[in-house]
Amino acid sequence: MIDIPLLRRKTGLDRGLVVGSISIGGSWLYLNRSALDWLAILIADISLFNGVILAAGALLLLSLGWRYRRSIELAPGLYRIPLLLLFGCGLAAISTQWLVSLVQLPVGLFLLGSYGLMGLWLAPAVWKRGLPVAVAIACLLPFGVQFSTGVGTPARIFTAQIVEWILHSWQISAISAGDVIVLETGVAYVDLPCSGLKSMWTGTLFLLAATWLEGRQIGLRWVGVGLVNLGLLAIANTGRVLILTILTHVLHQPAWAEILHAPLGLIGFVMASLLTWGLLRWVPKTGSLAGVEDPAETTLMGLNWRSLLGLAGLLLALAIVPLPQTDRLIAAVDLSKLEWVAPMQTQLVALNRPEQKFFANYPGVTTRKQQFQYGDLTGTSVLVASPTWQAHHSPEVCLASIGYKIAPEIQQLVTPEVTARWLSLDNGKRSAVYWFQSATSTTDNFNSRFWDEVFRRESRWTMVSVVFDGADSPASAAVQGFIKQTHDQIDRLQQAKD
Repeated sequence: MIDIPLLRRKTGLDRGLVVGSISIGGSWLYLNRSALDWLAILIADISLFNGVILAAGALLLLSLGWRYRRSIELAPGLYRIPLLLLFGCGLAAISTQWLVSLVQLPVGLFLLGSYGLMGLWLAPAVWKRGLPVAVAIACLLPFGVQFSTGVGTPARIFTAQIVEWILHSWQISAISAGDVIVLETGVAYVDLPCSGLKSMWTGTLFLLAATWLEGRQIGLRWVGVGLVNLGLLAIANTGRVLILTILTHVLHQPAWAEILHAPLGLIGFVMASLLTWGLLRWVPKTGSLAGVEDPAETTLMGLNWRSLLGLAGLLLALAIVPLPQTDRLIAAVDLSKLEWVAPMQTQLVALNRPEQKFFANYPGVTTRKQQFQYGDLTGTSVLVASPTWQAHHSPEVCLASIGYKIAPEIQQLVTPEVTARWLSLDNGKRSAVYWFQSATSTTDNFNSRFWDEVFRRESRWTMVSVVFDGADSPASAAVQGFIKQTHDQIDRLQQAKD
């Protein structure tokens, strides 16, 4: 076991060092207080399955730590690579919050930076051996547990836009990125369309496992192989979506697309992993660079209470850097205050249990589900006012998941006030329309709504999704009047809110 008195004699561990350690640890936690809040919410709302997986992983790490406790060597010092990792992750977390509104990125950086902080006490050889595990944990917690509300949607949107650009370069201009997203749902029959993120996550774990098994060094070459690995997996997923899009929309062979959906994903993943395994041989093995200085073992100076308090002061200086204001927790418009006028008649419909559970995860979200009659026009509308894109989606995804068959010819409906998307359902037996509306703009494109929030232009939007009971025409006076009144009433609330 660790001999504290012996360690004190060897390293100068004393009360001052303990106080300094507590100071730098507290400063790091204070700097990442928003990440800690998110992790607390994640743990409170985690599903039973994911909770069991995380608990099993934690027990495994604890058991391994106990088993190899005698080999854990403490050697306090200001080592170059752990310090760079600590402050690099701190600066990157602040920068990403200014650039994009994705909380999972700062959380992952907090976890990785925390391991850099541990590197100030662990012997360099011990710290390097645990680095792959730290990277895996930093990826698992923020991204692996919440694919549906993490970066899965951005990755899916980005992939769809690349496929759209490729098709347009081939003079196939009738297919939009939104259509590609609908295609993935129709083919996969899943609630969350494949984004390629899961394959990237699994591929990264494969690379870490191969690195550990072959005893390869974690360094610049390994980072290069890791980036190539992610690039290969992204290319494989984009190629899969492209092939499925061509089969469905160009060659009109949806049956073949459905058959090839899973095999194409598996083939792409296997090929990318094999190429990565081959590239890993370019990375030197641990101990193969004898006589060459390892930057992870380079000590800038000894660790004492003065140096620790100095580092704590630098972290606190980072903590006072102003962060962008967020209205994620500010309530959206209250849809219960909508005031319908004749000929609109409405009757509220209760959300089902899955809908209630889903929207309860996002503070500030208000919903209204209602049956309506507007003259001879009848149907059901769902309104969701939200300060976060995570409570919204492309309504085609929801319609397809509950069993509606969406015709491939999707039209854009334009009125003087509204740009909406018009859908034909169930072989023309029903119709649907949807749009996204903020205080300043209205669009039928979920991608526009998403990027406006990510780049902090506008976050509070209302999603309007309507299914008509019959095969109505988008040019009819009843449809135009219904859309105008719905849009005007929501706009009234949003303008009053601002």
